[in-house]
Amino acid sequence: MNKINFDLYNITIDELKKYDLGLISALAELINATNAYKKMISVGVSSFHQYDMAWREFLQSIDRVWNKIVARCKNEKKWPKLKSKYEKIRKEDPLLKYISQARNVSEHTISDVIKDWDPNLKATPGLGSIHLSWSHYDRPLLPVTNRGTTFNPPKKHLSKPIEYYRDKRPGAEEPRVVAELAMIFYVEMVVVISNELFPTKLASIKNQ
Repeated sequence: MNKINFDLYNITIDELKKYDLGLISALAELINATNAYKKMISVGVSSFHQYDMAWREFLQSIDRVWNKIVARCKNEKKWPKLKSKYEKIRKEDPLLKYISQARNVSEHTISDVIKDWDPNLKATPGLGSIHLSWSHYDRPLLPVTNRGTTFNPPKKHLSKPIEYYRDKRPGAEEPRVVAELAMIFYVEMVVVISNELFPTKLASIKNQ
């Protein structure tokens, strides 16, 4: 059987549906999440409102990936073991837990989930000159509170500090870094589950 490789950045949901893939609904949500992430990149430093909306779209789609997997796999014999494994990771990993809770807050409350860049511009007079300084560009994540419990922006992911990942993505704002890491995790999860439960045509997915 020929294996399928595709790039989430360069495939549409309609094109994806041509393939007989067990987790087609979850893959469709990965494409939606990718499109939301691409919007975040295209907005850049311009409209905060558009950036915020793209981030909220990402949260919705990436969380639905798991829901679609659960719905599709619930009657598969090998599913309980895989479900237990990934539920544990989603529950314990600070980044994945934050993503899920931020989605809940975005969906069910009117609370902010990110804040706009504060350049903190300072002008310091010198001898015949003025020195300007400002904070590096970012659109920081905010703590989110769901059912009385507050979840802070993640400081770790898969046992590594977030700084480890941010150093590899210089200049990228915090929501983009977190989105990338969540996408990597969910893409790998979909490939593993697909190959385990649906002797598969799916070989790999590129998402960057």
